[in-house]
Amino acid sequence: MPDALPPRPGTRATSLLRHYPAAGSPTLLFLHGAGCGGWVWEEGFAAHCAAAGLPALVLDFDRTAAGLDDYLGQARAVLAGLEGPAVLVGHSLGALVAQRLLLEPSVRGAALLTPVPPEGLWLSSARLALTDPTLWREAARMDQPIGTAPADLARSLFSAAMPEALAQRFLRRMGGESRRALLDAQMPQPVPYGWLHRRPVLVLGAAGDQLIAPDAVHRCALWHGARAEFLPGGHLLMLEPGWEDVAKRLLRWVKSPGNE
Repeated sequence: MPDALPPRPGTRATSLLRHYPAAGSPTLLFLHGAGCGGWVWEEGFAAHCAAAGLPALVLDFDRTAAGLDDYLGQARAVLAGLEGPAVLVGHSLGALVAQRLLLEPSVRGAALLTPVPPEGLWLSSARLALTDPTLWREAARMDQPIGTAPADLARSLFSAAMPEALAQRFLRRMGGESRRALLDAQMPQPVPYGWLHRRPVLVLGAAGDQLIAPDAVHRCALWHGARAEFLPGGHLLMLEPGWEDVAKRLLRWVKSPGNE
């Protein structure tokens, strides 16, 4: 079981931080995506990484009237409390936050899962409105609880390998995102180029992702001087059947001397 830690200085009292202790280094700081919460990493992913010897911290953003800058402040407060280096593991919107933190002194690198690219979501949103209006409408109202979701939404967010009952269980926990953060994420972001931050970056797309298109993943990787990789699954790779393979890929990259 993870240890519950008190909020770090500078975070709000309702921000949750879960600690999966391990003896190794660096510490993995997990940042969730829009409409999710730290729980997406606590379905097994963070514990798996800790069992492999890397301490894991799961940050649950306080989304009360918060914008992206607030999320950055919460993550910086956690980084400031660490004694050693950290690797950021961000998903979707959390990956965008991770990219903006790449110049932080304690950050050794970042793994970006189905990331929002530095350009923001405006292009992806426009494309989605044309190709999948149902998914676009649900993404636009991610500030509200999803509740009981139509089957076609489950098929849009998850791969065909995801059991319907499990998809619905996850969807019932989604929503409640900050409207400010969603609007902020539409716009291009001040993300440092790879030649400037000089941190290794792992970029993992999902072969069945209907929210973040492959070209957006490739542009994100190019920005950081990296090469995009695509793994089986839908947008929420850490929840998909076979998430263990995603975790193994992450761990292999973190533990490689030159980060491949």
